[in-house]
Amino acid sequence: MPTDLAVRLGAGESDLDLDSLTLTGVDFQMGAGATTVDLTGDYARDFDASIEGGVGEATVLLPSEIGVKAKAEGGIGAINAKGLKKVDGSYVNDAYGESDTNLSVVVKGGVGAINLKVV
Repeated sequence: MPTDLAVRLGAGESDLDLDSLTLTGVDFQMGAGATTVDLTGDYARDFDASIEGGVGEATVLLPSEIGVKAKAEGGIGAINAKGLKKVDGSYVNDAYGESDTNLSVVVKGGVGAINLKVV
């Protein structure tokens, strides 16, 4: 079933494994703590994901088989983009521009690191 998901978290550590869902959109807001969001699914349609950080570390796991374009804006903290290359202010994977399906991700960090990882 296609799902447009909205998640709001408070304080603590969270692991969101979304790779088996049929996503049409993701709106995620984290509070304080460490968060991992797994978006590595084999998606059949394009969708947008918005992730807004609070205080802590946000790790976003991204697929390698479909195109990914990620825009990351950090508050205070580092932006790490493993498996992505920076093109015109965004981070893209090797499948971007080659794949029929694309994932667009916007990550806005608060205080802490943003980790984007292609797996």
